[in-house]
Amino acid sequence: MAKKDLSFSTSTNERSALLNNRISDSINRSRSESMRRRSSSSVNEATKKQRFRAIRICYFGMFVSSIVFSITVSSLWPFLQIIDTSAEATFLGWLVAAFSIGQLIASPIIGYVANRTDNNKMPLVASTALIVVSNILYAYVQSINNVGLSNKWWLMLSRFIMGIGAANSTIMRSYSSSATTLSERTAVMANLSAYQGVGFILGPLIQALFAFLGYPGPVHKSWLYLNIYTAPAFFSALTAGVNLVLFLVSFHDVRTVSPSRKSISNSTSNKTVQSKAESRERHDQSMAIVCCLYMFFVAYLTFTNYETIASPLSIDMYAWSKEQSTRNNGYLLGALGCMSVVVLIVTKLLAKRLQDRLLMLIGLIICFLGYFVFLPWGSDYPSIQIATLPSSTTTIRPSSNTSAPPLRTTTTTVADSDDKGCPLDYQWCYYIPRVQLWQYIAASIIITTGFSICNVICYSIFSKKLGDRPQGTMMGIFTSAGSLARAFGPIAVGFLYKHWGPRIMMIFMLVFVLTGILSLLFNYTRLHIEAEQVDDTDDEDHDDDDEERNINGDNRYDSNENITA
Repeated sequence: MAKKDLSFSTSTNERSALLNNRISDSINRSRSESMRRRSSSSVNEATKKQRFRAIRICYFGMFVSSIVFSITVSSLWPFLQIIDTSAEATFLGWLVAAFSIGQLIASPIIGYVANRTDNNKMPLVASTALIVVSNILYAYVQSINNVGLSNKWWLMLSRFIMGIGAANSTIMRSYSSSATTLSERTAVMANLSAYQGVGFILGPLIQALFAFLGYPGPVHKSWLYLNIYTAPAFFSALTAGVNLVLFLVSFHDVRTVSPSRKSISNSTSNKTVQSKAESRERHDQSMAIVCCLYMFFVAYLTFTNYETIASPLSIDMYAWSKEQSTRNNGYLLGALGCMSVVVLIVTKLLAKRLQDRLLMLIGLIICFLGYFVFLPWGSDYPSIQIATLPSSTTTIRPSSNTSAPPLRTTTTTVADSDDKGCPLDYQWCYYIPRVQLWQYIAASIIITTGFSICNVICYSIFSKKLGDRPQGTMMGIFTSAGSLARAFGPIAVGFLYKHWGPRIMMIFMLVFVLTGILSLLFNYTRLHIEAEQVDDTDDEDHDDDDEERNINGDNRYDSNENITA
Protein backbone atom coordinates (compact mmCIF):
# COMPACT_ATOMS: atom_id res chain seq x y z
CA MET A 1 0.00 0.00 0.00
CA ALA A 2 2.82 2.33 0.88
CA LYS A 3 4.46 1.52 -2.45
CA LYS A 4 1.27 2.38 -4.30
CA ASP A 5 0.99 5.70 -2.46
CA LEU A 6 4.63 6.48 -3.25
CA SER A 7 4.14 5.55 -6.90
CA PHE A 8 1.00 7.70 -7.15
CA SER A 9 2.79 10.64 -5.50
CA THR A 10 5.75 10.30 -7.86
CA SER A 11 3.43 10.17 -10.88
CA THR A 12 1.54 13.22 -9.67
CA ASN A 13 4.79 15.16 -9.19
CA GLU A 14 5.97 14.21 -12.69
CA ARG A 15 2.69 15.33 -14.20
CA SER A 16 2.78 18.56 -12.25
CA ALA A 17 6.37 19.22 -13.36
CA LEU A 18 5.45 18.43 -16.98
CA LEU A 19 2.45 20.74 -16.79
CA ASN A 20 4.58 23.47 -15.29
CA ASN A 21 7.14 23.03 -18.05
CA ARG A 22 4.44 23.28 -20.71
CA ILE A 23 2.98 26.37 -19.08
CA SER A 24 6.45 27.87 -18.87
CA ASP A 25 7.14 27.03 -22.52
CA SER A 26 3.80 28.52 -23.52
CA ILE A 27 4.54 31.71 -21.59
CA ASN A 28 8.00 31.94 -23.14
CA ARG A 29 6.58 31.38 -26.63
CA SER A 30 3.92 34.00 -25.98
CA ARG A 31 6.54 36.48 -24.82
CA SER A 32 8.74 35.65 -27.78
CA GLU A 33 5.79 36.03 -30.15
CA SER A 34 4.84 39.32 -28.52
CA MET A 35 8.40 40.61 -28.84
CA ARG A 36 8.53 39.43 -32.46
CA ARG A 37 5.27 41.18 -33.26
CA ARG A 38 6.43 44.40 -31.56
CA SER A 39 9.70 44.19 -33.47
CA SER A 40 7.83 43.38 -36.67
CA SER A 41 5.46 46.27 -36.07
CA SER A 42 8.32 48.75 -35.70
CA VAL A 43 10.00 47.30 -38.79
CA ASN A 44 6.69 47.53 -40.72
CA GLU A 45 6.21 51.15 -39.76
CA ALA A 46 9.73 52.07 -40.87
CA THR A 47 9.35 50.18 -44.15
CA LYS A 48 5.95 51.70 -44.86
CA LYS A 49 7.46 55.15 -44.49
CA GLN A 50 10.18 54.20 -46.98
CA ARG A 51 7.66 52.80 -49.42
CA PHE A 52 5.43 55.85 -49.37
CA ARG A 53 8.37 58.24 -49.48
CA ALA A 54 9.42 56.52 -52.71
CA ILE A 55 5.83 56.53 -54.00
CA ARG A 56 5.52 60.29 -53.37
CA ILE A 57 8.70 60.83 -55.34
CA CYS A 58 7.03 58.84 -58.13
CA TYR A 59 4.02 61.18 -57.92
CA PHE A 60 6.31 64.13 -58.59
CA GLY A 61 8.13 62.15 -61.28
CA MET A 62 4.85 61.43 -63.10
CA PHE A 63 4.01 65.12 -63.00
CA VAL A 64 7.44 66.03 -64.42
CA SER A 65 7.43 63.41 -67.18
CA SER A 66 3.98 64.60 -68.26
CA ILE A 67 4.63 68.31 -68.04
CA VAL A 68 7.77 68.18 -70.22
CA PHE A 69 5.53 67.05 -73.08
CA SER A 70 2.75 69.60 -72.71
CA ILE A 71 4.59 72.70 -71.48
CA THR A 72 5.85 73.60 -74.97
CA VAL A 73 2.95 72.29 -77.08
CA SER A 74 1.10 75.63 -77.27
CA SER A 75 4.29 77.50 -78.27
CA LEU A 76 5.85 74.82 -80.48
CA TRP A 77 4.29 76.07 -83.72
CA PRO A 78 5.33 79.77 -83.36
CA PHE A 79 8.80 78.74 -82.10
CA LEU A 80 9.22 76.44 -85.10
CA GLN A 81 8.33 79.31 -87.47
CA ILE A 82 10.94 81.51 -85.80
CA ILE A 83 13.84 79.06 -86.05
CA ASP A 84 12.85 77.86 -89.54
CA THR A 85 10.55 80.09 -91.62
CA SER A 86 10.07 77.35 -94.24
CA ALA A 87 8.53 74.87 -91.78
CA GLU A 88 4.95 73.74 -92.49
CA ALA A 89 2.08 72.47 -90.34
CA THR A 90 2.83 68.92 -91.49
CA PHE A 91 6.28 69.11 -89.91
CA LEU A 92 4.65 70.36 -86.70
CA GLY A 93 2.79 67.05 -86.51
CA TRP A 94 6.07 65.13 -86.76
CA LEU A 95 7.67 67.46 -84.23
CA VAL A 96 4.95 66.84 -81.65
CA ALA A 97 5.03 63.12 -82.43
CA ALA A 98 8.82 62.86 -81.97
CA PHE A 99 8.37 62.92 -78.19
CA SER A 100 5.84 60.12 -78.27
CA ILE A 101 7.84 58.03 -80.74
CA GLY A 102 10.78 58.12 -78.32
CA GLN A 103 8.52 57.14 -75.43
CA LEU A 104 6.82 54.46 -77.55
CA ILE A 105 10.15 52.78 -78.33
CA ALA A 106 11.68 53.15 -74.86
CA SER A 107 8.74 52.23 -72.60
CA PRO A 108 8.63 48.43 -73.18
CA ILE A 109 12.42 48.24 -73.21
CA ILE A 110 12.91 50.09 -69.93
CA GLY A 111 10.12 48.06 -68.29
CA TYR A 112 11.71 44.80 -69.43
CA VAL A 113 15.17 45.89 -68.24
CA ALA A 114 13.81 46.83 -64.81
CA ASN A 115 12.15 43.43 -64.50
CA ARG A 116 15.20 41.46 -65.63
CA THR A 117 17.70 43.36 -63.46
CA ASP A 118 15.26 43.58 -60.52
CA ASN A 119 16.35 47.20 -60.13
CA ASN A 120 14.10 50.24 -60.45
CA LYS A 121 16.40 52.98 -59.21
CA MET A 122 19.06 53.04 -61.94
CA PRO A 123 16.59 53.14 -64.90
CA LEU A 124 14.77 55.99 -63.13
CA VAL A 125 18.01 57.94 -62.63
CA ALA A 126 19.21 57.42 -66.23
CA SER A 127 15.88 58.34 -67.84
CA THR A 128 15.39 61.43 -65.68
CA ALA A 129 18.90 62.61 -66.59
CA LEU A 130 17.89 62.35 -70.26
CA ILE A 131 14.95 64.67 -69.58
CA VAL A 132 17.34 67.28 -68.15
CA VAL A 133 19.74 67.05 -71.11
CA SER A 134 17.01 67.13 -73.76
CA ASN A 135 15.37 70.25 -72.32
CA ILE A 136 18.69 72.07 -72.25
CA LEU A 137 19.20 71.10 -75.92
CA TYR A 138 15.72 72.43 -76.72
CA ALA A 139 16.50 75.76 -75.05
CA TYR A 140 19.80 76.12 -76.96
CA VAL A 141 18.50 75.31 -80.45
CA GLN A 142 18.84 78.96 -81.50
CA SER A 143 22.42 79.04 -80.21
CA ILE A 144 23.29 75.95 -82.28
CA ASN A 145 22.32 78.00 -85.37
CA ASN A 146 22.05 75.21 -87.98
CA VAL A 147 25.36 73.55 -87.11
CA GLY A 148 25.43 70.20 -88.92
CA LEU A 149 21.64 70.08 -89.18
CA SER A 150 18.85 72.55 -89.69
CA ASN A 151 17.48 74.02 -86.47
CA LYS A 152 14.15 72.25 -86.92
CA TRP A 153 15.91 68.86 -86.89
CA TRP A 154 17.80 69.77 -83.71
CA LEU A 155 14.43 70.67 -82.23
CA MET A 156 13.03 67.29 -83.26
CA LEU A 157 16.06 65.48 -81.79
CA SER A 158 15.53 67.21 -78.44
CA ARG A 159 11.87 66.16 -78.43
CA PHE A 160 12.79 62.56 -79.29
CA ILE A 161 15.34 62.30 -76.43
CA MET A 162 12.80 63.94 -74.13
CA GLY A 163 10.36 61.16 -74.98
CA ILE A 164 12.92 58.46 -74.22
CA GLY A 165 13.46 60.02 -70.80
CA ALA A 166 9.71 60.28 -70.15
CA ALA A 167 9.49 56.49 -70.47
CA ASN A 168 10.39 56.48 -66.77
CA SER A 169 6.63 56.68 -66.13
CA THR A 170 6.61 52.94 -66.91
CA ILE A 171 8.97 52.21 -64.01
CA MET A 172 7.10 54.49 -61.64
CA ARG A 173 3.81 52.74 -62.38
CA SER A 174 5.29 49.29 -62.06
CA TYR A 175 7.16 50.17 -58.83
CA SER A 176 4.03 51.67 -57.25
CA SER A 177 2.16 48.45 -58.03
CA SER A 178 4.87 46.30 -56.41
CA ALA A 179 5.28 48.63 -53.42
CA THR A 180 1.64 48.58 -52.33
CA THR A 181 -0.66 46.06 -50.70
CA LEU A 182 -4.01 45.23 -52.27
CA SER A 183 -5.80 47.65 -49.95
CA GLU A 184 -3.37 50.49 -50.78
CA ARG A 185 -2.99 50.01 -54.51
CA THR A 186 -6.21 51.47 -55.86
CA ALA A 187 -5.69 54.86 -54.21
CA VAL A 188 -2.01 54.99 -55.16
CA MET A 189 -2.69 54.11 -58.81
CA ALA A 190 -5.47 56.70 -59.00
CA ASN A 191 -3.10 59.33 -57.59
CA LEU A 192 -0.44 58.46 -60.17
CA SER A 193 -2.95 58.93 -62.98
CA ALA A 194 -4.15 62.16 -61.40
CA TYR A 195 -0.63 63.65 -61.19
CA GLN A 196 0.06 62.61 -64.77
CA GLY A 197 -3.21 64.06 -66.06
CA VAL A 198 -2.77 67.32 -64.16
CA GLY A 199 0.79 67.71 -65.46
CA PHE A 200 -0.40 66.97 -68.98
CA ILE A 201 -3.01 69.74 -68.76
CA LEU A 202 -1.20 72.33 -66.59
CA GLY A 203 1.88 72.50 -68.84
CA PRO A 204 0.43 75.17 -71.18
CA LEU A 205 -0.54 77.33 -68.20
CA ILE A 206 3.09 77.37 -67.03
CA GLN A 207 4.03 78.29 -70.61
CA ALA A 208 1.57 81.19 -70.47
CA LEU A 209 3.12 82.45 -67.23
CA PHE A 210 6.31 83.15 -69.21
CA ALA A 211 4.38 85.31 -71.73
CA PHE A 212 5.68 88.48 -70.05
CA LEU A 213 9.15 87.68 -71.41
CA GLY A 214 7.92 88.09 -74.99
CA TYR A 215 10.18 87.69 -78.00
CA PRO A 216 13.13 88.27 -78.47
CA GLY A 217 13.06 88.41 -74.67
CA PRO A 218 15.37 89.97 -72.05
CA VAL A 219 18.42 87.95 -73.18
CA HIS A 220 19.14 87.60 -76.89
CA LYS A 221 22.79 86.59 -77.11
CA SER A 222 24.50 83.92 -79.19
CA TRP A 223 25.34 81.99 -76.03
CA LEU A 224 21.89 82.31 -74.43
CA TYR A 225 18.36 83.01 -75.67
CA LEU A 226 15.87 83.62 -72.90
CA ASN A 227 12.36 84.35 -74.15
CA ILE A 228 8.76 83.14 -74.08
CA TYR A 229 9.69 80.01 -76.06
CA THR A 230 12.90 78.88 -74.32
CA ALA A 231 11.98 79.70 -70.70
CA PRO A 232 9.62 76.68 -70.39
CA ALA A 233 12.46 74.36 -71.45
CA PHE A 234 14.74 75.81 -68.77
CA PHE A 235 11.90 75.37 -66.25
CA SER A 236 11.45 71.72 -67.29
CA ALA A 237 15.19 71.10 -66.97
CA LEU A 238 15.10 72.56 -63.45
CA THR A 239 12.14 70.48 -62.25
CA ALA A 240 13.60 67.32 -63.81
CA GLY A 241 16.89 68.12 -62.04
CA VAL A 242 15.08 68.29 -58.70
CA ASN A 243 13.41 64.96 -59.49
CA LEU A 244 16.80 63.46 -60.38
CA VAL A 245 18.26 64.49 -57.01
CA LEU A 246 15.28 62.96 -55.22
CA PHE A 247 15.74 59.66 -57.06
CA LEU A 248 19.44 59.62 -56.19
CA VAL A 249 19.14 60.60 -52.53
CA SER A 250 15.70 59.65 -51.18
CA PHE A 251 14.37 56.85 -53.37
CA HIS A 252 14.66 53.37 -51.82
CA ASP A 253 13.54 50.38 -53.88
CA VAL A 254 11.40 48.82 -51.14
CA ARG A 255 8.57 46.51 -52.22
CA THR A 256 5.99 44.13 -50.79
CA VAL A 257 5.53 40.45 -51.69
CA SER A 258 2.50 38.70 -50.23
CA PRO A 259 2.05 34.93 -49.97
CA SER A 260 -1.01 35.17 -52.19
CA ARG A 261 1.09 36.62 -54.97
CA LYS A 262 3.69 33.89 -54.67
CA SER A 263 1.03 31.19 -54.67
CA ILE A 264 -0.59 32.69 -57.74
CA SER A 265 2.63 32.62 -59.71
CA ASN A 266 3.67 29.17 -58.54
CA SER A 267 0.29 27.53 -59.02
CA THR A 268 -0.10 29.11 -62.44
CA SER A 269 3.36 28.11 -63.65
CA ASN A 270 2.85 24.52 -62.49
CA LYS A 271 -0.42 24.00 -64.33
CA THR A 272 -0.16 21.97 -67.49
CA VAL A 273 -3.82 21.12 -68.10
CA GLN A 274 -6.57 23.70 -67.91
CA SER A 275 -10.27 23.26 -68.09
CA LYS A 276 -12.42 24.97 -70.69
CA ALA A 277 -13.67 27.41 -68.07
CA GLU A 278 -10.13 28.44 -67.18
CA SER A 279 -9.21 28.83 -70.85
CA ARG A 280 -12.24 31.02 -71.43
CA GLU A 281 -11.38 33.09 -68.37
CA ARG A 282 -7.89 33.69 -69.68
CA HIS A 283 -9.28 34.60 -73.10
CA ASP A 284 -11.70 37.08 -71.53
CA GLN A 285 -8.90 38.61 -69.46
CA SER A 286 -6.72 39.00 -72.58
CA MET A 287 -9.58 40.64 -74.48
CA ALA A 288 -10.20 42.99 -71.55
CA ILE A 289 -6.52 43.98 -71.47
CA VAL A 290 -6.49 44.63 -75.24
CA CYS A 291 -9.68 46.68 -74.87
CA CYS A 292 -8.05 48.75 -72.11
CA LEU A 293 -5.03 49.42 -74.32
CA TYR A 294 -7.23 50.63 -77.17
CA MET A 295 -9.40 52.80 -74.91
CA PHE A 296 -6.27 54.37 -73.42
CA PHE A 297 -5.02 55.01 -76.98
CA VAL A 298 -8.32 56.72 -77.89
CA ALA A 299 -8.40 58.77 -74.67
CA TYR A 300 -4.92 60.19 -75.25
CA LEU A 301 -5.67 60.70 -78.93
CA THR A 302 -8.59 62.98 -78.06
CA PHE A 303 -6.60 65.35 -75.86
CA THR A 304 -3.29 65.23 -77.74
CA ASN A 305 -4.96 66.19 -81.01
CA TYR A 306 -6.80 69.01 -79.30
CA GLU A 307 -3.58 70.40 -77.81
CA THR A 308 -1.72 70.01 -81.12
CA ILE A 309 -4.29 71.84 -83.21
CA ALA A 310 -5.10 74.58 -80.67
CA SER A 311 -2.29 76.93 -81.69
CA PRO A 312 -2.57 76.83 -85.53
CA LEU A 313 -6.38 76.77 -85.38
CA SER A 314 -6.59 79.85 -83.15
CA ILE A 315 -4.13 81.74 -85.38
CA ASP A 316 -6.04 80.82 -88.55
CA MET A 317 -9.60 81.17 -87.23
CA TYR A 318 -9.34 84.24 -84.99
CA ALA A 319 -6.35 86.08 -86.58
CA TRP A 320 -4.36 85.93 -83.35
CA SER A 321 -0.65 86.67 -83.42
CA LYS A 322 1.85 84.01 -82.39
CA GLU A 323 2.29 85.54 -78.94
CA GLN A 324 -1.48 86.00 -78.52
CA SER A 325 -2.04 82.36 -79.41
CA THR A 326 0.62 81.17 -76.97
CA ARG A 327 -0.71 83.35 -74.16
CA ASN A 328 -4.45 82.83 -74.68
CA ASN A 329 -4.21 79.07 -75.20
CA GLY A 330 -1.95 78.81 -72.18
CA TYR A 331 -4.47 80.59 -69.98
CA LEU A 332 -7.31 78.47 -71.37
CA LEU A 333 -5.46 75.21 -70.83
CA GLY A 334 -4.42 76.35 -67.38
CA ALA A 335 -8.04 76.98 -66.43
CA LEU A 336 -8.89 73.56 -67.86
CA GLY A 337 -6.12 72.08 -65.71
CA CYS A 338 -7.68 73.52 -62.56
CA MET A 339 -11.03 72.17 -63.69
CA SER A 340 -9.52 68.74 -64.30
CA VAL A 341 -8.41 68.57 -60.65
CA VAL A 342 -12.05 68.95 -59.62
CA VAL A 343 -13.10 66.34 -62.20
CA LEU A 344 -10.49 63.89 -60.85
CA ILE A 345 -11.74 64.32 -57.28
CA VAL A 346 -15.35 63.81 -58.36
CA THR A 347 -14.31 60.76 -60.42
CA LYS A 348 -12.63 59.13 -57.39
CA LEU A 349 -15.80 59.70 -55.37
CA LEU A 350 -18.02 58.31 -58.14
CA ALA A 351 -15.76 55.25 -58.44
CA LYS A 352 -16.93 54.19 -54.97
CA ARG A 353 -20.55 54.07 -56.16
CA LEU A 354 -20.33 53.28 -59.87
CA GLN A 355 -18.47 50.54 -61.69
CA ASP A 356 -15.24 51.48 -63.45
CA ARG A 357 -16.49 50.31 -66.85
CA LEU A 358 -19.58 52.55 -66.59
CA LEU A 359 -17.43 55.58 -65.73
CA MET A 360 -15.16 54.79 -68.67
CA LEU A 361 -18.18 54.70 -70.98
CA ILE A 362 -19.36 58.06 -69.64
CA GLY A 363 -15.91 59.56 -70.23
CA LEU A 364 -15.76 58.39 -73.87
CA ILE A 365 -19.28 59.67 -74.57
CA ILE A 366 -18.28 63.08 -73.17
CA CYS A 367 -15.22 63.14 -75.48
CA PHE A 368 -17.49 62.31 -78.44
CA LEU A 369 -19.79 65.21 -77.57
CA GLY A 370 -16.78 67.52 -77.28
CA TYR A 371 -15.62 66.88 -80.85
CA PHE A 372 -19.21 67.10 -82.12
CA VAL A 373 -19.45 70.61 -80.64
CA PHE A 374 -16.10 71.39 -82.33
CA LEU A 375 -17.54 70.86 -85.84
CA PRO A 376 -17.62 74.10 -87.90
CA TRP A 377 -21.11 75.27 -88.93
CA GLY A 378 -22.73 78.35 -90.43
CA SER A 379 -21.69 80.86 -93.08
CA ASP A 380 -19.05 82.84 -91.19
CA TYR A 381 -15.67 82.18 -92.80
CA PRO A 382 -12.17 82.81 -91.38
CA SER A 383 -10.15 85.89 -92.30
CA ILE A 384 -7.59 85.34 -95.06
CA GLN A 385 -4.02 86.57 -94.78
CA ILE A 386 -3.22 89.65 -96.89
CA ALA A 387 -0.77 88.89 -99.69
CA THR A 388 2.61 90.53 -99.40
CA LEU A 389 3.75 92.31 -102.58
CA PRO A 390 7.36 91.70 -103.58
CA SER A 391 9.88 94.53 -103.64
CA SER A 392 10.07 96.43 -106.96
CA THR A 393 12.92 98.51 -108.33
CA THR A 394 12.31 101.54 -110.60
CA THR A 395 15.00 103.39 -112.56
CA ILE A 396 14.32 107.08 -113.26
CA ARG A 397 16.38 108.58 -116.05
CA PRO A 398 16.99 112.34 -116.00
CA SER A 399 16.24 114.54 -118.97
CA SER A 400 18.67 114.48 -121.89
CA ASN A 401 19.97 117.99 -121.24
CA THR A 402 21.50 117.02 -117.89
CA SER A 403 24.53 114.92 -117.10
CA ALA A 404 23.17 113.53 -113.81
CA PRO A 405 23.36 109.72 -113.46
CA PRO A 406 20.15 107.65 -113.44
CA LEU A 407 18.32 107.46 -110.09
CA ARG A 408 17.35 103.96 -108.75
CA THR A 409 14.49 103.76 -106.21
CA THR A 410 13.10 100.68 -104.44
CA THR A 411 9.45 100.37 -103.50
CA THR A 412 8.66 97.79 -100.80
CA THR A 413 5.26 96.83 -99.45
CA VAL A 414 5.68 96.49 -95.71
CA ALA A 415 3.64 93.63 -94.27
CA ASP A 416 3.09 92.51 -90.75
CA SER A 417 5.94 90.12 -89.97
CA ASP A 418 3.53 88.10 -87.82
CA ASP A 419 1.03 86.71 -90.35
CA LYS A 420 -2.53 86.54 -89.05
CA GLY A 421 -5.55 84.76 -90.44
CA CYS A 422 -5.97 81.69 -92.62
CA PRO A 423 -2.99 81.12 -94.99
CA LEU A 424 -3.54 81.77 -98.70
CA ASP A 425 -2.37 78.28 -99.72
CA TYR A 426 -5.02 76.57 -97.55
CA GLN A 427 -7.81 76.07 -100.07
CA TRP A 428 -10.35 75.05 -97.43
CA CYS A 429 -10.23 78.56 -95.94
CA TYR A 430 -12.54 79.69 -98.77
CA TYR A 431 -15.36 77.20 -98.16
CA ILE A 432 -15.07 75.77 -94.59
CA PRO A 433 -16.90 77.90 -91.98
CA ARG A 434 -15.02 79.29 -89.03
CA VAL A 435 -15.06 77.50 -85.66
CA GLN A 436 -16.67 80.12 -83.44
CA LEU A 437 -14.81 81.16 -80.31
CA TRP A 438 -17.64 79.95 -78.05
CA GLN A 439 -17.44 76.56 -79.80
CA TYR A 440 -13.70 76.43 -79.23
CA ILE A 441 -14.04 77.16 -75.49
CA ALA A 442 -17.04 74.86 -74.95
CA ALA A 443 -15.42 71.97 -76.83
CA SER A 444 -12.21 72.47 -74.84
CA ILE A 445 -14.10 72.14 -71.55
CA ILE A 446 -16.03 69.05 -72.67
CA ILE A 447 -13.00 67.23 -74.13
CA THR A 448 -10.88 67.92 -71.03
CA THR A 449 -13.64 66.60 -68.77
CA GLY A 450 -13.95 63.37 -70.76
CA PHE A 451 -10.18 62.88 -70.93
CA SER A 452 -9.74 63.40 -67.18
CA ILE A 453 -12.31 60.67 -66.43
CA CYS A 454 -10.91 58.22 -69.00
CA ASN A 455 -7.29 58.71 -67.93
CA VAL A 456 -7.88 57.68 -64.31
CA ILE A 457 -10.47 54.95 -64.87
CA CYS A 458 -8.75 53.19 -67.79
CA TYR A 459 -5.56 52.84 -65.83
CA SER A 460 -7.46 51.53 -62.82
CA ILE A 461 -9.21 48.85 -64.90
CA PHE A 462 -5.95 47.82 -66.58
CA SER A 463 -4.05 47.48 -63.29
CA LYS A 464 -6.82 45.40 -61.70
CA LYS A 465 -7.13 43.13 -64.73
CA LEU A 466 -3.40 42.39 -64.62
CA GLY A 467 -3.79 41.08 -61.10
CA ASP A 468 -0.84 40.63 -58.75
CA ARG A 469 1.85 39.75 -61.25
CA PRO A 470 4.91 42.01 -61.76
CA GLN A 471 3.67 44.75 -64.07
CA GLY A 472 6.87 46.30 -65.45
CA THR A 473 6.67 45.03 -69.02
CA MET A 474 2.89 45.30 -69.25
CA MET A 475 2.96 48.85 -67.90
CA GLY A 476 5.55 49.62 -70.57
CA ILE A 477 3.12 48.38 -73.21
CA PHE A 478 0.32 50.39 -71.59
CA THR A 479 2.44 53.55 -71.67
CA SER A 480 3.33 52.81 -75.28
CA ALA A 481 -0.37 52.81 -76.18
CA GLY A 482 -0.63 56.40 -74.97
CA SER A 483 2.65 57.26 -76.69
CA LEU A 484 1.39 55.77 -79.95
CA ALA A 485 -1.64 58.05 -79.74
CA ARG A 486 0.61 61.07 -79.19
CA ALA A 487 2.79 59.99 -82.12
CA PHE A 488 0.08 59.05 -84.60
CA GLY A 489 -2.40 61.80 -83.69
CA PRO A 490 -0.35 64.95 -84.38
CA ILE A 491 0.95 63.56 -87.70
CA ALA A 492 -2.53 62.61 -88.92
CA VAL A 493 -4.15 65.79 -87.62
CA GLY A 494 -1.45 68.03 -89.11
CA PHE A 495 -1.93 66.43 -92.52
CA LEU A 496 -5.74 66.53 -92.40
CA TYR A 497 -5.85 70.10 -91.11
CA LYS A 498 -3.53 71.43 -93.81
CA HIS A 499 -5.30 69.76 -96.75
CA TRP A 500 -8.97 69.58 -95.69
CA GLY A 501 -9.40 71.83 -92.68
CA PRO A 502 -10.96 71.40 -89.23
CA ARG A 503 -14.23 69.73 -90.36
CA ILE A 504 -12.58 66.56 -91.71
CA MET A 505 -10.22 66.53 -88.73
CA MET A 506 -13.14 66.62 -86.28
CA ILE A 507 -14.98 63.85 -88.17
CA PHE A 508 -11.75 61.80 -88.05
CA MET A 509 -11.71 62.14 -84.26
CA LEU A 510 -15.43 61.37 -83.92
CA VAL A 511 -14.89 58.09 -85.77
CA PHE A 512 -12.03 57.08 -83.46
CA VAL A 513 -13.92 57.92 -80.27
CA LEU A 514 -16.93 56.02 -81.59
CA THR A 515 -14.78 52.91 -82.17
CA GLY A 516 -13.56 53.23 -78.57
CA ILE A 517 -17.15 53.30 -77.31
CA LEU A 518 -18.08 50.27 -79.44
CA SER A 519 -15.01 48.38 -78.21
CA LEU A 520 -16.00 49.04 -74.61
CA LEU A 521 -19.60 47.92 -75.20
CA PHE A 522 -18.43 44.75 -76.95
CA ASN A 523 -16.19 43.86 -73.96
CA TYR A 524 -18.47 45.30 -71.27
CA THR A 525 -18.97 42.01 -69.44
CA ARG A 526 -15.24 41.20 -69.65
CA LEU A 527 -14.36 44.50 -67.97
CA HIS A 528 -16.30 43.62 -64.82
CA ILE A 529 -14.16 43.88 -61.68
CA GLU A 530 -15.27 41.72 -58.77
CA ALA A 531 -15.37 43.49 -55.42
CA GLU A 532 -12.49 42.48 -53.15
CA GLN A 533 -13.40 41.28 -49.66
CA VAL A 534 -10.34 41.32 -47.47
CA ASP A 535 -10.27 40.52 -43.78
CA ASP A 536 -8.48 43.30 -41.96
CA THR A 537 -6.82 40.99 -39.44
CA ASP A 538 -5.48 38.65 -42.10
CA ASP A 539 -4.32 41.59 -44.18
CA GLU A 540 -2.36 42.96 -41.24
CA ASP A 541 -0.72 39.58 -40.68
CA HIS A 542 0.21 39.38 -44.35
CA ASP A 543 1.60 42.89 -44.18
CA ASP A 544 3.77 41.87 -41.23
CA ASP A 545 5.23 39.01 -43.22
CA ASP A 546 5.62 41.17 -46.30
CA GLU A 547 7.51 43.89 -44.52
CA GLU A 548 9.94 41.41 -42.95
CA ARG A 549 10.72 40.07 -46.41
CA ASN A 550 11.45 43.56 -47.63
CA ILE A 551 13.77 44.39 -44.76
CA ASN A 552 15.69 41.15 -45.10
CA GLY A 553 15.76 41.50 -48.86
CA ASP A 554 15.09 37.77 -49.27
CA ASN A 555 12.12 37.94 -51.65
CA ARG A 556 11.50 40.02 -54.72
CA TYR A 557 9.31 39.72 -57.74
CA ASP A 558 10.33 37.42 -60.50
CA SER A 559 10.17 38.70 -64.06
CA ASN A 560 7.06 38.45 -66.18
CA GLU A 561 8.61 35.50 -67.99
CA ASN A 562 8.10 33.32 -64.92
CA ILE A 563 4.38 33.96 -64.92
CA THR A 564 1.90 32.68 -67.43
CA ALA A 565 -0.90 35.17 -67.58
